[in-house]
Amino acid sequence: MKTQSGGVSSHPEVQHLMRIPWCAKYLATAPANDDDFVVKVHENRVVLSTWENQFVGGTLNTPDTITAWVDFYQLRPSPGPQQPDFRIEEFLSLIALGPGMIGFPGSVHGGAAALLLDEVTGMHIASQRGPGEPPNKDFRTAYLKATYLKAIPAPGTVLVWSRIVRVDGRKNYIEAQIEDEHGGVLVKGEVLYIALESSSKL
Repeated sequence: MKTQSGGVSSHPEVQHLMRIPWCAKYLATAPANDDDFVVKVHENRVVLSTWENQFVGGTLNTPDTITAWVDFYQLRPSPGPQQPDFRIEEFLSLIALGPGMIGFPGSVHGGAAALLLDEVTGMHIASQRGPGEPPNKDFRTAYLKATYLKAIPAPGTVLVWSRIVRVDGRKNYIEAQIEDEHGGVLVKGEVLYIALESSSKL
């Protein structure tokens, strides 16, 4: 299992999620001897010097908004069938939501739910490059459709997953879901990312 330097298991955000039994099941069952299974605190939790991720890394990184955010995924030993350079077919995040995310009483603001879909699917694309390479930023969100099925409880914790559907030239189609602890689907998402013309691939 690959983790962040210094050991991800001791990070406060991981510890927070490990105290939630259903989240602990995901994190505790990570294969210890599998170097292609990655667990890490969401990269945008630290604001960059360019401030490009200030909203997620600063505004939404407080005890009252998003308390903890941990990503995990399996790297393919060889490129995936959808895209020659895609080694992560499915990307998952556990996200602890605080009262600062509330829209209507007891539930997350609908716009915040769409942000979670955009952020997780975007990080899915950004993380495709190999070890030692900088995150891929050569893409932009062209379309995001969120279908709201049930309210997202807040405070509460959710699982968000992202999956590559297909690739058509510079167009990259992703599907995502926000689920509760029982696997119930709260929000479904469809996202289209476009690789920048200066980049022939994501």
